[in-house]
Amino acid sequence: MSESEFTDDREQLLDNHKRMYSRDEVLKCPHMMNLLGYLNLNHGLPKSGWLNDGLRYHYTDASGLLGIIQSSRLWASDIRFLNDPSEGTFFPERLLAIMDSQSSGRRGAGQKVIEGLKASLQNPRSDYSAFCVSLSANGDLLSQWRAYGSFGKGYAVGLDFGLKSILPHPQLAGYYDVVYGDKGLVDIAIDLLDLFISATDKWKDMMYDEWSSTLRAIAKSFKDASYSEEQESRLVCHYSGEDNDLFKNELPLKFRAKGSDLIPYIPLSLDLLEAENKPRLPMKRIVVGPGVDFKRNYASINSLLKVNSYADVEVVPSTIPFRP
Repeated sequence: MSESEFTDDREQLLDNHKRMYSRDEVLKCPHMMNLLGYLNLNHGLPKSGWLNDGLRYHYTDASGLLGIIQSSRLWASDIRFLNDPSEGTFFPERLLAIMDSQSSGRRGAGQKVIEGLKASLQNPRSDYSAFCVSLSANGDLLSQWRAYGSFGKGYAVGLDFGLKSILPHPQLAGYYDVVYGDKGLVDIAIDLLDLFISATDKWKDMMYDEWSSTLRAIAKSFKDASYSEEQESRLVCHYSGEDNDLFKNELPLKFRAKGSDLIPYIPLSLDLLEAENKPRLPMKRIVVGPGVDFKRNYASINSLLKVNSYADVEVVPSTIPFRP
């Protein structure tokens, strides 16, 4: 295919996408998948991580590094056990608060939509567990070493999830950049409230579960502004608890102990393990924490990489002067 033919095909796909998820088309049937397409087209949500170049770093301890290299898997933890207690709730709560502030003068229609969404969010028909692997755009950040890198005695694994590298299988996980705080939420709230009010003329209260499911799906890529220093991207997957022969080896639910908590997690691969070749992680760099003896561990890390068929992975020390 020539470059001009590729460009023509891409423009045709974009035109089809714009027609499929236009406001008029979505109002005909405003279910979750159409709304997600609409939000992606008009608001760029969720923010696709592969659109930004550069490595993303997963901070871990020595045991975690060993497991990542040997298994070619990343542990995706249940978001309910992450350090931010507002995980999954920040976005819908802020969005509804903004909608509430914008609903005056709507003759009660706005308030009816807001109350319907609140009720559905509190009593979802299906509430699949969400799991994520947290990554940072900064591979040598003191706060990350303290919080996730064994207080400086750990490692930051640099992974390349760019468009020209390896992306997770779309049926296994999504890859998103986190949006912090209220950025863009006013425009989104006004747009969705108006769309929902218009849709209720035809659909009455039949779509609240679809709309609340849409908000919960988008919520996995929003966090409170207090966490913005983390510069987070994340791999997000879901576990329904239902048997699925295709993914039983890809999304096995496991548990680990941390203090008094028993944390559900998924050892996430990036592709189907039935493939002929075991999928490799796109590992490009390992930053050795400021509390690790770099000279003593450099040779063993490189040997470990070689034994597990990882080539061309740069191993470098942290530049932060920190005594754990």
